[in-house]
Amino acid sequence: MNFYLPPLATFGQELAQRGYHSLVINTRGHDWISRAGNLTKFGGSAYENVEDCLLDLDGALKFLTQHDYRRFVLVGHSLGAIKCLTYQGTRRRPDVVGVVSCSAPRQFYSERNARQPGFAEVIAKAENMIAEGKGEELLPVSVGATPGIFTARTHVNKYGKDDRNDCRPHARRLGCPLLAIIGSAEPKFFQEYAEEIAVAAGAKSRCTLIDGANHFYNRHTRAVVNVIHQWLSQLTD
Repeated sequence: MNFYLPPLATFGQELAQRGYHSLVINTRGHDWISRAGNLTKFGGSAYENVEDCLLDLDGALKFLTQHDYRRFVLVGHSLGAIKCLTYQGTRRRPDVVGVVSCSAPRQFYSERNARQPGFAEVIAKAENMIAEGKGEELLPVSVGATPGIFTARTHVNKYGKDDRNDCRPHARRLGCPLLAIIGSAEPKFFQEYAEEIAVAAGAKSRCTLIDGANHFYNRHTRAVVNVIHQWLSQLTD
């Protein structure tokens, strides 16, 4: 996705109207495939490394600090939720006072291998391509129930056997409260994972279910904003 489409664009506008200054951004993994750098290369989700989000969010927060902002809450949806949790779990910034994780997926090898037939074989193929110097070649994959495409390098980075993108260890290191949000119309494992992330983040964190909402919160974005707004109000009391 990207910063100008729902749900994040809607979240930012709604929260701004309620008095919270919001900067809605792209990371370098925006859209499935996009032009990158000086527009001579390809970028986007198919080409990124997840840990590059550390530099992307460093830049966004540096921009805000240069404009005299001092306290931040990170809000991410889906892969963006993984990036926010990874960022704060790694950087542990004292000026980040909260993280909102919206529908973080279980994007790691042991989970996908357990429920997706043929997953181990695709990872093995990607590993072989990397070993043969073909890591930048595109590889058709399944992303949940939908078709997708990644470079072999990116596929291993996102779903490799080291489980590096499991958010639970990052949640334990946040150093700030977490709000985990999921929709009741999402697959059950989204709710289970959100609850696990909230427990890992500690006693001041919580998990909230949005009744009837799917993964993109279609027709339920206002309900999500209401939950975030209420949580922010308590956070700043």
